[in-house]
Amino acid sequence: MKVKRENLPALCILLAVLALNAWALRAELYSGGADLNDNVSHFRMIAGMAAALEHGSNPLDFWSPEWSLGFPLVRVYQPLAHLLVVLVYFALGKTVALLTVFVWVRYLSLVLLPLSFFAMVRLLELPPLTAAAAAMLAPLISTPQLYGLEYESYVWAGFGLFPQAVATHFLLLALGFSFRAMRRGVSATLAGIMLGLAFLCQFVYGYMGALSIFLLALMPAAGLPRPQRLRRVLWIGGVALLLSAFQLLPLWIDRAIINRTPPDQVWKSDSYGAAKVMEWLFTGQLMDSGRFPILSLLVLAGLIVLWLRFFSPRGIELAGKFVAAGAAFWLLLFFGRPFWGPALWLFGITPDLPLHRVLGAAQVFFVVLAAIGLAAIWSELSRRVHLAAPVVVTLALFYPMVRERGQFLEMNATRLRATVKALDSDRQSLDALVAAVKRRGGRAFAGLATANSWGPSFKVGAVPMYHVLASGGVPTVGYLSHTMALTSGVMLDFDERNPAHYRLFDVRSFIVPAGTKYPIPIFLTPGPVVGRFQIYDTPANGYFDLVDVPGAVPVNRDDFFDVNERWLKTVGPSSRQHLRLDLPGTASGALTPPPSNAPSPGDIMNASQSGEAYQAEFVAARPAWALFKMTWHPNWKVSLDGQPRETAMVSPGFVGIPIPPGRHTVVFRYAPGNWKVWLALAGLVAVLLGQASQLVRSKH
Repeated sequence: MKVKRENLPALCILLAVLALNAWALRAELYSGGADLNDNVSHFRMIAGMAAALEHGSNPLDFWSPEWSLGFPLVRVYQPLAHLLVVLVYFALGKTVALLTVFVWVRYLSLVLLPLSFFAMVRLLELPPLTAAAAAMLAPLISTPQLYGLEYESYVWAGFGLFPQAVATHFLLLALGFSFRAMRRGVSATLAGIMLGLAFLCQFVYGYMGALSIFLLALMPAAGLPRPQRLRRVLWIGGVALLLSAFQLLPLWIDRAIINRTPPDQVWKSDSYGAAKVMEWLFTGQLMDSGRFPILSLLVLAGLIVLWLRFFSPRGIELAGKFVAAGAAFWLLLFFGRPFWGPALWLFGITPDLPLHRVLGAAQVFFVVLAAIGLAAIWSELSRRVHLAAPVVVTLALFYPMVRERGQFLEMNATRLRATVKALDSDRQSLDALVAAVKRRGGRAFAGLATANSWGPSFKVGAVPMYHVLASGGVPTVGYLSHTMALTSGVMLDFDERNPAHYRLFDVRSFIVPAGTKYPIPIFLTPGPVVGRFQIYDTPANGYFDLVDVPGAVPVNRDDFFDVNERWLKTVGPSSRQHLRLDLPGTASGALTPPPSNAPSPGDIMNASQSGEAYQAEFVAARPAWALFKMTWHPNWKVSLDGQPRETAMVSPGFVGIPIPPGRHTVVFRYAPGNWKVWLALAGLVAVLLGQASQLVRSKH
């Protein structure tokens, strides 16, 4: 295929940017097994999906015991980026390690970001050199760690927002193909597919795409009736909804048992307020943190170019109007709840939506505005001065930005190399430690990930031990990889000085460095030493227990944490007297207040696990409750001596059933069914049939 002559310089620039980006990010390829951010949980989710497929189970809904006292994270979390890794793994015949595939996919998601910016700008029908400018500028965004499109959101020393990295590509393509659909009446289905895939990678980025496309339909455009554009928007939205419904529906079904944003992270759901955002804007922090605001000034240059075009006979093209309106709209929405208050409901923004992430949409449009400004500077310099002038000016403009980004990536690479070296030197001991803890069963503890705990200081290289354990698939009490489970905050109330908490949370392994400086509770006994690490035995007795439930209290997700925090500070955990937590619309079991001077409720004789089924045999001395120390979920199905039983939630958020006296066998099984898989397939078939019908109509 012959490349048009006017496109050649732009394509050369694009290829050079991609090559430089790949070289600058090369250290990321050595990060496998050394993660210290959200990529730990992302890989465990990927590993769970792969295992589910290998065992013929549902890869879209399974139990993850590693996180927040157990939770079916994949049921309600955006899964597509993870699923792509799994599909590549199987497509390669499992000849490449799953972790290696994950590292490469997330590396390529960063390296190829300029390509997706280039494609979007060309689909917006802007000139090739403007697209090339966007590709050059996209990797140079820098913010004070605001979870936007900057490297800090993705790389090893950053936040590990892998799903967002993949979602950005689909968002950009959705915007580009939607523009084509509005302008030319083609690619509407493809736009809907890209939007649906953006939803499935990162719900907020799908939302940003949907609202941006609706904004595009409202833009004034000659020769393009607004009703016709709105019909195309409905088609795009319908396609996206069909593709993503299987993942959006569980969010609605489980809404009562998905945790609200923790109080100490309210900025995530509320954003930062107008004053703070405007301060960042005028000081260049939204695009140029830690350097002279050149990129921000290029955004201003792009706005000036569009303003001048407004007064020209040709006027501003639709793409220019869309980009300017998109930048203004998402900047205003980034003001958040402190500024807009209840008005956010008008935009479909619930209190649970992480509003701070909409900065990413503003940055998308800022980059295009900056590209328009830079391309205009190139045009004027080449016309008025010399063809070499744009090159000289570009080098001068880009040097501070490239230097600052290079320094950050070098810091990232230096810390990563040191950590990989430390992990490699301890690899044999760490592998043996993970294997030993898994054999012991239950959960492990290596400090809490809180400011007043020793957990963050117990590291191998830069990686805290609780991340090392979690990376190996060990259920841990310590770090919150997500806060979606109601029990998330409860887990951080684990008190290592309280022996009852070890039994309650089934913490069987207490891990510290051998000869540690950390405080060891006196009731713990030394266990095996593995390399330079010491395991201590605890009073834990397994995932099952027999308890009393003498009282009940109504709860909802707003007061769930407060109720359980208060209960944890009573004698309830040590006396094995729990509360039945009555969520709205859930079943409740009979209360069992113990008589005065009553004996222990009984003993667990043995327990076992097979996949997502947990079984125990016990002898109950009197009416009591069987407690299963996993987060309650309606998909836990329980049988007592082969007969189904209704479950109830008991403090601090676990699963329980009332039991009669005697010897019994109980089985808890997570059984979500396969309806998500069938709904996903049905959505895909519906989209294909819809596209086929459109093709048939177009031929007639």
